[in-house]
Amino acid sequence: MGPFHAAPKAVSYRPMAYKDSLFRSIFGNEKSALALYNAVHGTSFDPQNTEVAINTLGETLWTPRKNDLSFLVNRGLVVVVEHQSTINENMPYRMLQYVCRLFENGVADKKAVYKQALVRHARPRFVVLLNGAAPFPDHKRMRLSDSFERVAGFEEVALELEIDVYNINEGRNDGILEACRELKGYAYFVHRVRLHEKELAARGEKPCGEEATKTAIRLAIRDCRNANLLREFWENMSQEELNMLTNEWDMETALEVREEEGFERGLGVGMEKGVEKGMEKNRMELLALLDKGYTVEDLRRELTRTETASRTG
Repeated sequence: MGPFHAAPKAVSYRPMAYKDSLFRSIFGNEKSALALYNAVHGTSFDPQNTEVAINTLGETLWTPRKNDLSFLVNRGLVVVVEHQSTINENMPYRMLQYVCRLFENGVADKKAVYKQALVRHARPRFVVLLNGAAPFPDHKRMRLSDSFERVAGFEEVALELEIDVYNINEGRNDGILEACRELKGYAYFVHRVRLHEKELAARGEKPCGEEATKTAIRLAIRDCRNANLLREFWENMSQEELNMLTNEWDMETALEVREEEGFERGLGVGMEKGVEKGMEKNRMELLALLDKGYTVEDLRRELTRTETASRTG
């Protein structure tokens, strides 16, 4: 077996699991992953004659890094895809971490790299799909070398990694969205949820309230079905999975509102705004509380109480 080789899996929509994003649930299968790659890169790999193997990194006790989606195409090409709602200038470095671990996982004989024979690796491609509300161009290329310190008299770049960032909001990169029905459905769903949240907020319902979020999501799913987008995916979603989606979406919205309002502390944990490590720690703590039965309203009250205490203290 070649590098990164994994046994092919049956093509099916993967059921949504707690803490799992909607994006990973939609594209975590061979057929959808290949359709996504074809759309982004303008290729025409035939799913009937192309071997695709999902090798997305999982989280373990000793290796907590995990990516959104990665897969092999014909054993020789590894595609690493990340989805983001806010742009992260550190994505080239994060992609470097991911691909190093993928390379390591793809070498069956760990001692082979110390031998004379050349160890072959799959050729990597890096993609970020962005659907945040902040303004962003249709496409931007980010480079690892942009993060390197400037040294006078030394301009050579000995290590480089490039990623392509695509804006997949409704009305952007229509060619890519039209080429991949799953991606079009995902972008349309996100757009419709935001639209319904604004409509509910205009009627006085808080956009990050659990019931308002649930209503917005149900309406967006209805819109997708009427537009014949992701119909099979929505039909296979259980009530439990819908509740998990609501909790995850509601928490993300609450965190976005919290950031917009200028909060700098949450759940008693100091955090500088925009620092990814702190954001991830807060995210994990909030998810843990949701898992214990806390509602999003409980968490929002706690965030407000903590911020108030920090200001008066």
